[in-house]
Amino acid sequence: MKVTILYGSATGNAEHIAKDLAKSINESKIPNTSFRSADTMELNHFKRKKLMESWIQPPTIDDDDAIKDTKKHAVIIVCSTTGNGDAPENAGRFVRYLKKPAPATLKAPNPAAPLEHVAYAVLGLGDTNYDQFCESAKIIDKKLNDWGAQRGVKLTCADEATGLEGTVEPWLDSVLGGLEKACRGEGGNNEEEENALSKEAEEKLKISAKEKEIPQSTTPAKSTNSASSSPDKSSTPLFILYGSATGNAEHIAKDLANTYNSYLKNPSFLGYFTSVVCCELNQYKKKCLDQWAKPAFEGNDSVKHGVVVVCSTTGNADAPENADRFVRWMKRKTTEPQKPFQHCAYAVLGLGDTNYDVFCAIANMIDKRLGQLGGTRAMKAAMADEATGLEQTVEPWVGSVIGKLAVVCKGEGGTEEKSSAVVETAAVTTASESAPAVITTPVPKKIAKQSSPSGEEKKMEVEETISALTPTTNVGVSTIRQLLSLSASTPLPSISNSNLPTMVSSLSSCQLISEDMQRERPRGNSLADNMTVSSGSSGFLYTANNPYESAVLEARYLTGTEAECAANAATVLGEDYENDEKLMGAMRLYEERFPLSPPSNSMTGTVETRSGDERLQHDKNGKRVMELTLSLPDDFTLEYEPGDSVGLIVPNSPHSVQFVLSMLQQNHGILPSQKISVDAGHPITVEEAIRSTVDLCCTMKRKRLLLLSMYASDPEEENALRLLSSSNNVKEGDNVDLFQTYVEEQHRTVVDILMEFPSCQSITLEGLLGCLPAIPPRYYSVCSSPLDNQQAQGGDAGASDFNLKVAFSVVDYLTPRVPEDANSGRRMAGLATRRLECVCSSLLSNNRLALSPKPKVQIFPKPSHEFRLPSNMSTPLVLIGPGTGIAPFIGFLSHRRAQMASLESTQAAEQTSEGTWRGGYELEPADLALSTGDARGLNLAVDYMSKHQKVGDIDLFFGCRSPDHDFLYEKELEEFKESGILTNLYAAFSREHGKEKTYVQTLMRNETQCGKRLVEMILEKKASIYICGDGNAMGKDVQEAIVTLLAQHFCGEGVSPEVAKARAVAHVDQMKSIGRFVLDIWS
Repeated sequence: MKVTILYGSATGNAEHIAKDLAKSINESKIPNTSFRSADTMELNHFKRKKLMESWIQPPTIDDDDAIKDTKKHAVIIVCSTTGNGDAPENAGRFVRYLKKPAPATLKAPNPAAPLEHVAYAVLGLGDTNYDQFCESAKIIDKKLNDWGAQRGVKLTCADEATGLEGTVEPWLDSVLGGLEKACRGEGGNNEEEENALSKEAEEKLKISAKEKEIPQSTTPAKSTNSASSSPDKSSTPLFILYGSATGNAEHIAKDLANTYNSYLKNPSFLGYFTSVVCCELNQYKKKCLDQWAKPAFEGNDSVKHGVVVVCSTTGNADAPENADRFVRWMKRKTTEPQKPFQHCAYAVLGLGDTNYDVFCAIANMIDKRLGQLGGTRAMKAAMADEATGLEQTVEPWVGSVIGKLAVVCKGEGGTEEKSSAVVETAAVTTASESAPAVITTPVPKKIAKQSSPSGEEKKMEVEETISALTPTTNVGVSTIRQLLSLSASTPLPSISNSNLPTMVSSLSSCQLISEDMQRERPRGNSLADNMTVSSGSSGFLYTANNPYESAVLEARYLTGTEAECAANAATVLGEDYENDEKLMGAMRLYEERFPLSPPSNSMTGTVETRSGDERLQHDKNGKRVMELTLSLPDDFTLEYEPGDSVGLIVPNSPHSVQFVLSMLQQNHGILPSQKISVDAGHPITVEEAIRSTVDLCCTMKRKRLLLLSMYASDPEEENALRLLSSSNNVKEGDNVDLFQTYVEEQHRTVVDILMEFPSCQSITLEGLLGCLPAIPPRYYSVCSSPLDNQQAQGGDAGASDFNLKVAFSVVDYLTPRVPEDANSGRRMAGLATRRLECVCSSLLSNNRLALSPKPKVQIFPKPSHEFRLPSNMSTPLVLIGPGTGIAPFIGFLSHRRAQMASLESTQAAEQTSEGTWRGGYELEPADLALSTGDARGLNLAVDYMSKHQKVGDIDLFFGCRSPDHDFLYEKELEEFKESGILTNLYAAFSREHGKEKTYVQTLMRNETQCGKRLVEMILEKKASIYICGDGNAMGKDVQEAIVTLLAQHFCGEGVSPEVAKARAVAHVDQMKSIGRFVLDIWS
């Protein structure tokens, strides 16, 4: 027998399932089935292959592989759902075809049931985070039945939110059996048969779950807790898993793993765990699950495996991409009976931001769920707040977690209360003098240069004092003395090891390799290991590890910034915008053209006093906002929706890269072109590692300063760096935090420290890579709609027309000036935004012809499951977005405009089809099929819109400094208002000449009509509220203003102020719980 397998796929999952099934059939790998051949194709190829013409006739003996008792054609359909209920692009025509009555041109023998000779099964892929879950598959299943086809297996829908495999695998096991019965006429198209088949699939699902279940004794096991039955050492590794979006959680986990590994190299170390496994949470199956399933120590159930989890929370309670599969697995109902953590003790560290209501939601969920799945909590979960600084929570947790975990894993603890005061001897705790907190690998007095790729040993040696690339005066030591009010002859305070941080290196190995070694190395991981989830679909290829190289098509200033400097910079760059020297030249031009302060006096070092106008101009110079138009792939593999963000991958600054490469070559003989392997990864050049792997431009942390101190050949510099990295470096009397004043407020980077403490330039390549985190992606909100492209092209956009837009501020500011610090008051620039401004200079100056090829940036999608437009267009909206917080709302408004345009087109088509057209000629039914949005799988035409669709009001609050400089999208907002898309526009200006400072929250409180309107929108019109922008101040202030307005309204109903405020708070909380009050804020 033959089966035809069709698929509708946006990102490859449905296609992969269909083709895998067809391959298994064609290779006879599926037992107990009569199907021996399978054809597979896109759903939209049904016309090309003349499938309908074949299906309206019964199968014949002449058909390939047909057998005598076959009465129906066998058809399997696997289809995903994109957008909000839309068919994928390669399935859109098939779905629209089924929605209409069977055309007379088909000439079916039985027009009432044209597909009576077809038996079918449908598998839908979707995401329950969207309202229209598996909508396309449901439509196909229903319409095939309406056309007379017989269900062989009941419609099955797999949920990406909880994991596809739990549904797909049992369906694959049962679908051919049910379909074969239907093809032979043994099954009936009735509810009883469908229920039987459905139960068969459910039984297979239960069997599949039981096969994975951990065997358990039918009688309670006796717990043996005697010391003689407990091991001295763990027979399994310490498992450290992380879920990280920006690199912080990953860095903490790897720091912890590598610090513990360093202790294991000491033969006298008495730690319990003998090895460490450190990996992403999504690698739990590959690296952990098999060992977790087995008892940690036979005969004593109280002995446990040690599991440490470090996980951040992204968006508004979303798991990081490298932790999402683990989280979905934990949430499944089928996971709980297995009790997969019954042999594990665990500790959880969460990273989050209190600007969001769901602070550390994922870590809290993991901590709770680990216990429900049988785990034993070794210590209370710790939650670190990025809004106030991670280190104050992370450092104490890191200092005690392994010791406390070891006590419980030995079977000597058992509850977090009992184990909280117990610390493993000589483990990774807050170190004592006898147990150093760091890996004190001595720096040799003479350092041999490392070998070249050819394998030739460099016998040359350098002197003990490594020559610095900058003047060798101890600038850093001198500044530290002045900050501490110490004379040149007074020694710096000494620091004990107990006051030093515990985390050191996040690098396991760094090896210079030859070409021969490179040829012998195995290939790295496949792209499938790095797949993530896109918005509105089931899977996605472009991630931070595998970004898409996008061309910058257009660039413009949204502020009143002159383009003259951009034109000059474009001349400097020419077409070679990747050249470091030219880039640094362009950056200098921008700094000269846009000064942020008066020039300092070269004799005294003091800064001249500014007039009011100068201060205003300097403020404007530092406030530059850009919009970029970025190309998207023409194969629809990078989709987005309004509310999503885009991640940009950027390299280090050219100045930093050149400094470090020169330092490594001068002090160690390492050439930029030499190949290295980092943590046994795929070989890359030293330049690639320095330029794109580690972050040279992030503010230094205490632990990194401590590692640098170990390479300082100057004793005073070593002591100063230890002082900076210590936990008690407060200047007595003045209460000055030395680390805060010298490092954090001045945003000193590793390059700054190497320049100001030049004897540290002896640091090895491995040491440098080990003390720095990866460069985190920069995320920017999308400020466009995917429908804009399609409508501009009449629904048939070409490859070069698919694009999206992002808007961002060019980060450019001065650090605080400190009299004792000659290098304070430094000008700081954003790593990504400054580079983008430079490379886009030609586009900013409107000299587009001079730039060929276009600048390229690496991007990947960052979907948002919460910050979404309501599916119902009649829902009123209140959009609050000061500054660049306006960006996603421009996307919202553009999307609504496109939806309304589609609605108008739909109404025209409906009127035409109802006979109101008076054009004087007849139209065929096919001419009425609107295609607006089909190219991107966002069909907003007749599929679900009605001519009776009501569109809700939209009010927008915007705030900026000056109406004549940074009123972003002023023209576009006025156009939205004039066209009726935007109902009300409220603008607040905090630096308007001659007027008091006004912010959006003060506008809400002080403008009576504005306040009344806001209350009306919330209470009467049931509007959804969206807030986007700076969460440190604006987000909280706006929420407080809304609560105040609601409380005032409730007071008018005769209740006390206390009761009114409580009601207001409760109302806002309820709105948040049902998705009507959504935030996208940042620190």
